Amino acid sequence: MVQPAGPSPPLTFARDVHPLRPPAFSPGFTSFLWGLGLGLFIWIGLLAVGVSGATSFLVAVVSGVLIFFYVRLYGADPLRR
Repeated sequence: MVQPAGPSPPLTFARDVHPLRPPAFSPGFTSFLWGLGLGLFIWIGLLAVGVSGATSFLVAVVSGVLIFFYVRLYGADPLRR
């Protein structure tokens, strides 16, 4: 077994690392994710209760688009000045 020759250098690595930040997503992308997710949820829910595939798809698409525009217009935090 090989032993190091001298004392190990002090660890300054942890002091130099910056904390991670979450990525900044644009409001349009966030609105798209809300519309897509809730539209998918509505589509699966309508299929689960027995609505035909075409009707559930159209209702889900229209709902997803309306959710997208609603979140895009009213979902953003007001800017602080």
